[in-house]
Amino acid sequence: MRALFVIVLSLLSLSNGYGQAKVSPVQQLVKTQKTLFSISAVDDKTSAELSAQFTIQAIQAKKKLAGNSQPNKPFDFVLTRTDTLNVIASAPGYYEAEELMVVSCDTCADYGYAIRLQKENPKADSVFRNLTVNQAFRLDNVYFDQSSYVLRPASYPQLNKLVKTLVTTPKLVIEIAGHTDNVGDRRLNQALSENRAKIITSYLITNGIPETRLRHAGYGSSKPAAPNDTEDNKRKNRRVEFVVLSL
Repeated sequence: MRALFVIVLSLLSLSNGYGQAKVSPVQQLVKTQKTLFSISAVDDKTSAELSAQFTIQAIQAKKKLAGNSQPNKPFDFVLTRTDTLNVIASAPGYYEAEELMVVSCDTCADYGYAIRLQKENPKADSVFRNLTVNQAFRLDNVYFDQSSYVLRPASYPQLNKLVKTLVTTPKLVIEIAGHTDNVGDRRLNQALSENRAKIITSYLITNGIPETRLRHAGYGSSKPAAPNDTEDNKRKNRRVEFVVLSL
């Protein structure tokens, strides 16, 4: 679960501390060209410092930064101009957080900020993460009756996870792709893969996803994930995937 917050950081009006600038009277008078930006992550409720990973896009500078922070050891980098930073922070056991920071920071030498992360709720539906165009995700927990396109109720939790992914990523367009092994009549396998893809697409539409964001296709046995030489490999080929078409 990632929430996007927009933060305008006017550093001359802040004092020392998390989310606050370290500005001395001398610094207020002397314009500096370089600003040391230190970022860390803390628990949203306890404020305890966390080990976290950061990906930071400096929009005006057209630079991408990546690094880690540890308790009492923030991730440091240098800014040479006022900039807009898109910051993504993640830590094990916590929801990923994203903040857009408008940083007016050409008059201070040092700046510290702490991004607050919320603990994951293991009972809550999560989302598919780190999506890229043309990436395929296997839906391992989607089940059909044998040689049928009757969807079993045990499939709903993973499909609901896909629904949430589509809701939280409003520009995401996907293809639902059905695949089979090479056992049996090729035409029947083709029809089975198409119907399974259609059923999942219908489930997503029923749960509020616009049809314009969904495609479906059946590939039969034409795109195996493994050789059809063992039962285990054939099981790998009997699958349904969703493929990222655009973001």
